[in-house]
Amino acid sequence: MNGQVNVTVHTSATNTTSNVMVTVHDNGDVVATHRGPTNQPFQFNVKSPKLWSPNSPKLYNVTVTLGKDQIQSYTGFRTISKGTVNGVVRPLLNGEFIFMFGTLDQGFWPDGIYVPPTKEAMVYDLKMLKNLGFNTVRKHIKVEPQLFYQACDELGLLVIQDMPSLRPLQGILPNADQQVEFGRQLELLVNQHKSFPSIATWVVYNEGWGQITSYYPEFELTERVKQLDPTRLVDSTTGWFDHGAGDFSDNHHYANPQCGSPFYSIDSSPYDARRIGLQGEFGGLGNNVSIEHLWNVQAAIDTIDQTYELDQTIEIWNYRSHIMLAELQDQVKRFACSGGIWTQTTDVEGEVNGLMTYDRRLARVDEAQWKADIQGLYDAAAARGHAK
Repeated sequence: MNGQVNVTVHTSATNTTSNVMVTVHDNGDVVATHRGPTNQPFQFNVKSPKLWSPNSPKLYNVTVTLGKDQIQSYTGFRTISKGTVNGVVRPLLNGEFIFMFGTLDQGFWPDGIYVPPTKEAMVYDLKMLKNLGFNTVRKHIKVEPQLFYQACDELGLLVIQDMPSLRPLQGILPNADQQVEFGRQLELLVNQHKSFPSIATWVVYNEGWGQITSYYPEFELTERVKQLDPTRLVDSTTGWFDHGAGDFSDNHHYANPQCGSPFYSIDSSPYDARRIGLQGEFGGLGNNVSIEHLWNVQAAIDTIDQTYELDQTIEIWNYRSHIMLAELQDQVKRFACSGGIWTQTTDVEGEVNGLMTYDRRLARVDEAQWKADIQGLYDAAAARGHAK
């Protein structure tokens, strides 16, 4: 198998073309060299590359030279697709079924809100997930700095990337101009981030937020994303208002998972066997903590009692988490469940259902229990179809 490198080198002199030299290195050894024009796409192959995966996040250094100018970058080789494995439609990484298990990651911080205090702080969250055994992170309603995706490339975490939503109210839907702008920014999201090998899936709509239902724009938007980036999957409607677009039949249900199952709740849709069964959100178990760990704003504190479930102690929180993960594992064994997203990485403002508190100073997880439960999901998936 050859690895394909797709290159477009942009220069300040956009009306001219010059030849650039692109060199791919593996631990200092040159494995491929190619000359191509600037300001135009070109491609070349690397023979028999080592493939990128969560278990082996292999990356290659890339040097681009134009005259006296030289820049450094990197790339990775992997394929993302879907296919039928033992009669069930599955996500495939490098041609093999991979069970995608991650957290909903909103990327909030007590001091900077959407801005992490340092790169190290941002990567700390990802390392915590990786240590517990997660192989995926769903970046929820936010686009991160490129350093975030680089860290996922290096650590080996698949990324399900949301398109930031319009208004989360079905009663206030976008007008025509807003819908056009949503599509324009969706294209920007894809074009600016499609070089990161860790990104596996694009999400168009979350739970109907800003999703027009008088007609179904998700079909056209999904096709637009597929044309821009045919190398990844598209989750057109994670959660609700699913009309059959995209690669996933995605369920949200917090009280218990309903993943690829023959039962569902009012706001969700029945499992569609033509697509990948995914539990796009579940868990959400809460545990209140002392004020120094909370977002100390009264409006946020007042919403804590709206948490789906509040467990009185961390021990009970871990017990309830174990029960819910065991139920998901049973659905992997019985039905067509191909992945799950647990809510969530950390507490955020008025939400107290994170694996860690908002200030990252208190971890709720029983590490040994969570590692065993997550490995149990992978083992159950492997028994169903050689999952990684």
